[in-house]
Amino acid sequence: MITNSLAARKGGTNPIKGILFSAVLSLLFTNVEAQVDTKVNQKKPAVTAPVTYMMPDGSLIAKDKIDSVDRSWNGALMLGHDAKDQAQGVIHIFRLSEENMKQIAAQNAKADSAVKVLVGKMAPEFQLTDIGGRQWSTVQLRGKVIVLNFWYTSCPPCNAEMPDLNELTKKYDPAKVVFLALTFNDAQKVKTYLESHEFAYHIIAGTKPTDQKYRISGWPTSLVVNKAGLITHAVNMKDDIKADLSAAIEADL
Repeated sequence: MITNSLAARKGGTNPIKGILFSAVLSLLFTNVEAQVDTKVNQKKPAVTAPVTYMMPDGSLIAKDKIDSVDRSWNGALMLGHDAKDQAQGVIHIFRLSEENMKQIAAQNAKADSAVKVLVGKMAPEFQLTDIGGRQWSTVQLRGKVIVLNFWYTSCPPCNAEMPDLNELTKKYDPAKVVFLALTFNDAQKVKTYLESHEFAYHIIAGTKPTDQKYRISGWPTSLVVNKAGLITHAVNMKDDIKADLSAAIEADL
């Protein structure tokens, strides 16, 4: 099975909210995502069945049992799926080797360091059009706080944090704070995804060049840009992402 989107669990009692994205494995499999997704009927919703958790031996377990499995594996549990799995509502449970764990820890640290370097620097300029046809640019948005989320449709931790991100958008006046979600997925794939998922950000598709400008190497990544265009906060996956971003936004208002 090709797993183009993988997540390693990190602490906490909630196995879904506690997952930490594995940058090293994502980078390995992101390149084959388009090949995998061509096998999925794009007219179907991204998820057409209730989520099922499958063990390596093919047996199924309930969501509330994942934590106990993780404890028995000493924290070496990983969740993953490809586009076909996502359409069928299947999430596979993998057991990481010690070497896998070391690689993931190293690459997550590298991805975190890469994005933290941006803090204190001017946000790279962009002029982009969202999937609804509205244009957005860094110049146009001067005087507003910008919250950027870099994600993609088959990324488990991106999906996991969306309810919190959606709630975050309700807290702020859109005249003062703008929420933009950037994905390298194409617009049609995103629109298909949105048939069965809610994402309240303004969504911009096909942003690979912009991802590269911002040195994004792990997904999800969120950045907060102040009214002057300076990046003031950068964060990857966090259990308390809503509180984390809210504090950064408040500091810039």
